[in-house]
Amino acid sequence: MSAQNFIQSFLKRKGAYVLFSSFAIKLLAFLLTLYVIRVIPKDEFGYIVYAVTIIAFILPFHGFGVHQGLLRYGSISESQQLKKYYFNLIIKRGIFYSAIMIAVICLLSPLLSSNLEQSLIYIIVLSFQLISLLLIESIRIYTRLINLNKGFAITGIYNSLILLLSAMLATYFWGGKGYVAALVLAPFFYSAYLIKRFNLLQYNRKLKPQHSIREFLSYGFYSSLGGVLSQLLYAVDILLIGNLIQDAEQLAQYKTSNIIPFSLHILPVAIMTTDFVKLAKNAQSNRTFIKDYYLNYLKVMLFICIGIIIVFYFFSHDILHIFGKQYTEDNNLMLIFSIGTVGALLLRIPLGNMLSAIGWPRVNAFFSLIVLLINVFAGYYFVLHYGVLGAAYTTVFLMWFSGILSLFALVKFLK
Repeated sequence: MSAQNFIQSFLKRKGAYVLFSSFAIKLLAFLLTLYVIRVIPKDEFGYIVYAVTIIAFILPFHGFGVHQGLLRYGSISESQQLKKYYFNLIIKRGIFYSAIMIAVICLLSPLLSSNLEQSLIYIIVLSFQLISLLLIESIRIYTRLINLNKGFAITGIYNSLILLLSAMLATYFWGGKGYVAALVLAPFFYSAYLIKRFNLLQYNRKLKPQHSIREFLSYGFYSSLGGVLSQLLYAVDILLIGNLIQDAEQLAQYKTSNIIPFSLHILPVAIMTTDFVKLAKNAQSNRTFIKDYYLNYLKVMLFICIGIIIVFYFFSHDILHIFGKQYTEDNNLMLIFSIGTVGALLLRIPLGNMLSAIGWPRVNAFFSLIVLLINVFAGYYFVLHYGVLGAAYTTVFLMWFSGILSLFALVKFLK
């Protein structure tokens, strides 16, 4: 497979829809963030960032990760009815497990917000995303299982549009509290509409599943554990800055500087989202396909990464102006984050998804644990001595390091 064939195959599987959807979702999220940054006070935005960060690294574990099993075992199942059966199975279990997690978060919220007490209410409200996002993600996973990548793309765009409009209105009338409430309620109501429209609750209850709920939970647990630990790479720095520096404005500046570089992660995510099912089907029977796939992915992505570095090297300070004058203090943070983004695009994101597709979620979780431990201890030292720049350098180094670990794992799988 050549790089040209790689692109053609991607487009044939409606990958262009997924890519456009990913860009649109990120753009709409960016517009919403830009609006919120300009409407609410800077210190309040810092409290929301802190709360969002705490919930963000828990979110991959919502429903104890049972929805991850839907993607893996639904991909290798040939029966369309069985895919629907699996969908209903994980919705019931996932909501129950998510409710338990919400209760625990609410109980721990005073402790989690002890150094930034004003963030407590935001943590409690945002915890209910564990249910609303479980619903919308499960529905979108189901569209991928039945080879409706176009449907996957469209539902994502509509969900983001609804969120943008509702959150802007809520923020205008009720400030930061309205914003976080919209983050929870918009996907919940849209999911309820989709479930009814697609008649997803009607299925053959007499089917005998090929995989037990224990297999779903095991795969989902390790996938979600890896996701949680991996997400901590983007959360530990925020938490350390919030607790060691305890300056909401520096926290807001740090977060603002990485919004655009990290938004470029949608490129590999869109590609892996489109091709995950295909990778899972070929993992055991055609390992040469896996190798060729990644090599051709690199050929395409390398040119994009060179362009990213050039743009942020020359224009990062100018780009920050779009967030307003209060965020123009650059300190090269945006350029630093762009270097980390290159590591994520070439190694970390594609290889992490490929390890999940071949059925190695435990390896992902193990690598993420190693990275987390390094992140906590190294991050503590560098934030304490070098402030937000120390946090940025630590994050960027670990984005490359975790990708290299995943590369070694893929090589071992291919051998």
